[in-house]
Amino acid sequence: MHVDVFFTRHEFTRANRDGLDYPIIVIDVLRASSTLIQALSVGARPIYIISTPMEAFKLKEKLGDAVLLCGEREGLIIDGFDMGNSPLEYTRQRVGGRPLIFCSSNGSQTLLAAAKKSSNVLLGGFVNLSALVERIIKYDRVDIICSGKLGRYCNEDVFCAGMIIQTLINKEAKPVMDSDSATAANWLFERYLSDPRDALELSEHPVYLSMELNYTEDVAFCTNLDSHSVVPFFKDGVLSL
Repeated sequence: MHVDVFFTRHEFTRANRDGLDYPIIVIDVLRASSTLIQALSVGARPIYIISTPMEAFKLKEKLGDAVLLCGEREGLIIDGFDMGNSPLEYTRQRVGGRPLIFCSSNGSQTLLAAAKKSSNVLLGGFVNLSALVERIIKYDRVDIICSGKLGRYCNEDVFCAGMIIQTLINKEAKPVMDSDSATAANWLFERYLSDPRDALELSEHPVYLSMELNYTEDVAFCTNLDSHSVVPFFKDGVLSL
C-alpha cells in the first residue's frame, strides 16, 4: 500500500490529484472529526458540511427549522448557531434523528477540499482509528489530509496520521511512504510512542482549547483511542455512514 500525508488541506489542493477513487482520509482530531463521528454514532442524519456561516444560514432557510446549525470559529460557537464543536454536546437526546448543518474553521474546509478531487472521502481520528484502518487496508493507495489549524501544521493531526501508518505496519499491510511528510508523520508517532500525551501537552491547539477555552474534557474525548467503530464518508456535500 502506498501512503501519502498532507500536513494541510492547502498542500493537498496544490498536489496533482484529480478524479481519485482510492480513499482520501480527512483528519481533524480537535475537534471536527471527533464531533462529527460522535454525532453520526448517536443518530444525527443527515449532516451537511458547509464552508461559511452565511452559507449555513441560507441552507437552513431552505431546509427548515428542524435542522440544527452547528460549528465554530476560533473554537467558539458561531453567533446564531444552535451548537458549537464540542463532541460532548452531541448526545442522542439532542441530535438523534435530527439533520445538522456543520461549519468549522478547519475540518469542514478540509472535507470540502478533498471532495473536489475524490469520490472516496473518509473521516478519521483517534476515536475511530482501528475501524478506519480496517476500511482502508484492502486498497493499494491512500492519502491522508491533516486539517491543521487555520491553514498551518498541527501536531495532533500529524501524530494521528503517523498512528494510522504504524497500525498498517503492525497489520503487515507494508505501507510504502510516498513523501517526506508521510515519513515525518511516522517518525513523530514513533518519537512519542512511549507516552502520546507528551505530544499533546507540547502542542498549540490542545493547550489553547484546555487552558484558554476550558475544553479539557473535549481534548480527552478526542484523544480516546477507538471509542467509536463508525467510519463516515463524505459525498455530495453530505457526511453519512
